[in-house]
Amino acid sequence: MLAQFARAAVRRHLARASAPQLLSRSFAQTAEQVVDTSPTIKDTETETQRTITPRSLSLDPNSRFRVSDPVPEGFKRTVLKLLGYYSRQSRLIRGANTLYSRISSQVDQPELYANFALEQSFRTTHAMLVLHMWLSLGRLRSEGKDGAAMGQSLYDAFNHDLERRIIATGLKVLLSKWMKELEKNFYGAVAAYDNAMRPEAAQDELARALWRNVFAEDDAIMPTGPNATPVHALARHVRKEVASLALTDSESFMTGNIMFSKDFGSD
Repeated sequence: MLAQFARAAVRRHLARASAPQLLSRSFAQTAEQVVDTSPTIKDTETETQRTITPRSLSLDPNSRFRVSDPVPEGFKRTVLKLLGYYSRQSRLIRGANTLYSRISSQVDQPELYANFALEQSFRTTHAMLVLHMWLSLGRLRSEGKDGAAMGQSLYDAFNHDLERRIIATGLKVLLSKWMKELEKNFYGAVAAYDNAMRPEAAQDELARALWRNVFAEDDAIMPTGPNATPVHALARHVRKEVASLALTDSESFMTGNIMFSKDFGSD
């Protein structure tokens, strides 16, 4: 039942991803514009002249965190080939699973929440998972058919992880009903982030989208002045990740051999 729901959610996601308000090409276009025009990103969330320097998120070839397919010889390799281990679909699934493990690892870091004055809870963890899924799915859109196929597997991994996290809370809830509610939240947040990255978007639209989907627990109005500092800091961090992902080579990204930025809020 839950597996069928997850697969249905993936199909709906891919069908809706082509709609202009969801995961539009403006993500890639905005990132490319940033990278092509300047090596730094101007801080558009405040009136200051601070800059943020993006850099590729690719793992170093010698990193102990890199994941690569085994290269057995002889009979073992023949068997793996016959079983489809090296097929395009299998490689994309493995890449999606590795990429999602990077997302999950990033989102589970207490430092991520501390840097943006957030309490680490199921709600904020889910919000951060959605944010990093949006970042990753936006980058995948530049990879054509392979990116679309990998996006489906990535979204599948995301849903299975949500099921695990919900069960781990120990709450007695109707899982399928909660998953459907979280799916609605996912689409709402994705639409807000995507719209905030459009060239015609208001200067503070990304910060406002983050306030509604990450910081606010209700319909509270976004604060101003020093109280809004963490929101604007996260907005700067997100813009930096967008541009950094645009600088990340396809081979590293499609195999999940990346590491999201750890310098939260620093320039």
